Amino acid sequence: MPAYKGGTTVGPRYMVPAIKRAFEVLELLANQDTGLTISQLQRTLQLPLSSIATIVYTLQELGYLARDEATSRYSLTVKMFGIARRAVDRMGFNSHCHVLLEELVRESGLTGHLAVRQGGDSMYLDRVASDSMLQISSYVGLRWPLHTSAVGKALLAFLPEAELARLLKQMTLKKLTPGTITSRDVLEQQLCRFRRLGYTWESNEGEWGVACVAAPVFGPRHEVVAAISLSGTTQQITKSRIPALGALVRRYAESMSAQLADYSPSTFISAPGQSRTGRAV
Repeated sequence: MPAYKGGTTVGPRYMVPAIKRAFEVLELLANQDTGLTISQLQRTLQLPLSSIATIVYTLQELGYLARDEATSRYSLTVKMFGIARRAVDRMGFNSHCHVLLEELVRESGLTGHLAVRQGGDSMYLDRVASDSMLQISSYVGLRWPLHTSAVGKALLAFLPEAELARLLKQMTLKKLTPGTITSRDVLEQQLCRFRRLGYTWESNEGEWGVACVAAPVFGPRHEVVAAISLSGTTQQITKSRIPALGALVRRYAESMSAQLADYSPSTFISAPGQSRTGRAV
């Protein structure tokens, strides 16, 4: 579809090939947990090796890509996310949710996160640490497979049925711990239950010893656009405590949804972040 800018339709003939290729490289790397070599980029994108190499070296020089000296793989740096983060901040998304997230953390004594869906992952847009001596290791831009995290399950469970079915077919249910759900049937049954409850949780599924409780944040047409969560150790978030924490997170998520009611769905488009294969949201 042609782009629209300043009242003028911009067709393909106005596109700059080198810029288009650079963004193809960035978008491909955004979906790779361990990065890619120049040869892998070339084979995937089917572009001349010299063109790929020039683009990669330029992006590295500008600080948007980093090279792993041991593997020669390239991956995105936080500089790329910083640009997207500033765009999101200008739209007011974080400012509307951050104060409520801080209140949720104070009331619960646990670490809070705000996340959106990025392909088959959840990604943190905001993080508020608790005052507890026990801290969960996480940062803004961190991504987790949807099926391993409480926010990921919240982003899945409240999708329209057809969209959820399509997404589940595309997902690879990678096992991160002995507790990770890798059966689609089991995951679908769990998501059904979560949808009835209005909140989600996971324990030991993304990282052993860590548990999380989450709830969806809805946009103006009641579409799920984000999720918030509380994270802690399995000693802090016990099975007996999950219902109370679920009700608490759901209440704050509903307050965020009410504040965001006037926002367009485009406000919540996610941006590339850095993935990790350990802790869950």
